[in-house]
Formats: sequence, structure tokens, C-alpha cells
Amino acid sequence: MNKLSSDKVIVIKPVWWRQACFTLFLFVLAIFFSFVGYFGALFSWAGTIFMTLVSVLSLLDQIFEWSRLKIDRNGYSLRGWFRHQSFAHHEIQDFQIVEFTGKKLLAVEFKEYARKERGLADQPVPFPCCFGRSIDEVFKTVRSAIDRTPRRAQRN
Repeated sequence: MNKLSSDKVIVIKPVWWRQACFTLFLFVLAIFFSFVGYFGALFSWAGTIFMTLVSVLSLLDQIFEWSRLKIDRNGYSLRGWFRHQSFAHHEIQDFQIVEFTGKKLLAVEFKEYARKERGLADQPVPFPCCFGRSIDEVFKTVRSAIDRTPRRAQRN
């Protein structure tokens, strides 16, 4: 985690060694598919190309830090491979830890008007922003970073 006090920006990035191990695993899997001939040449080439592509994307993600949670004056910006979520500080009621199938997950609880505006049910929304870090450490960080300073509502 990176905290810059001058700009009041907090960035939570993936743990580098976990992401490096995942990238290496994907690359080894791509090599495995290149040697497997039991399923046929087409399957092994397709597996090799797909796993190589995914491992290169994972490596690029690690190098350029695409996946991250950024907390700044505007709110929370969670960016991953397949989705980008942004929440303003004034929309968030609180964060909580929810247990799902024996695993702790971080969830965001919205204020009522934000739930109605976004068309969400009256339950916490999963917020997958730990990136291999301790759930308690990230929970304390995101909870303490909620900016409750009153601001004028921005009209679109």
C-alpha cells in the first residue's frame, strides 16, 4: 500500500510476489500445453496461445499496475481487468466485512439515495480490493479514508 500525504491519495496495489507467482504459473501452464499432444494439435496450440496471452497480460498488469484501488478526494476508484467501479465519498455509508462460504470479504454499504440511484438491493455490495493483502489491513484503510466533509452536490 502506498500513502501520499501531500495529495491525500491512497493506492492499494497487488502484492508483487503473489502476482509474479501467478504470472509464472500461467506461463508454465502455457508451456505444458505446448508439450501435450494427447488431446490433439489444435487443442494444444489453442491452450498454448491462450495461456501465453493471459500470462503476458498478467505480466503487463504487474509492470504497469492496471489493477489497483485508488482513494482520493473524488472517492474510491477500483480498477481490475474486467471492470472499473467508482464510488464517491458521499455515496458510502460504511464498509464492512462479510463472511461468505467461510471466507471474509470486504463489502461497501451505500446510503439509501445512492442505492436507489444505482438500482441496488438493500444489502452490501462486494468490493474486491484486497489484492492479496490482509482483509483487516485493507478494511482499516478504506474505512478510515471515507471523507465525510460536506460538499455541494454535482449536477449532471
